[in-house]
Amino acid sequence: MFRLIAGTVSGAVVWFVAVLVLGFLCRIVWPEMAAIRDMMLLTLPMLITRLAISALGSVAGGYAAAMVARENTKAPLAAGILLLVVFVPYHLTIWQNFPVWYHVTFFVSLPVLSLLGGLVRSSPRLKPRIQ
Repeated sequence: MFRLIAGTVSGAVVWFVAVLVLGFLCRIVWPEMAAIRDMMLLTLPMLITRLAISALGSVAGGYAAAMVARENTKAPLAAGILLLVVFVPYHLTIWQNFPVWYHVTFFVSLPVLSLLGGLVRSSPRLKPRIQ
């Protein structure tokens, strides 16, 4: 049980760190993105970029959760659900500011891609072969 909780929390923390770092790098290489102060001014490519950053964070978080928990499904899925629980209240306050597809994509991607990250850890194709 301890490993499950530790994996869940680790996965969420890795998501936050990954999103923070990738968002920072994005703002360095994309000055127009860095200049945006009012989130309602985000363009379609910027919205898609934010979703892609979150997606990478979800996969990384799921992978980390699986490593810590030493199992590939429960902890990654729990990490994604934890992130969902954290972000749903906030997104409800900004619902009218962004297209519905943006919110739905974000919500669905958190648990699904976290689980995928956990499953990637167990993939035999990705494990090095020792000869």
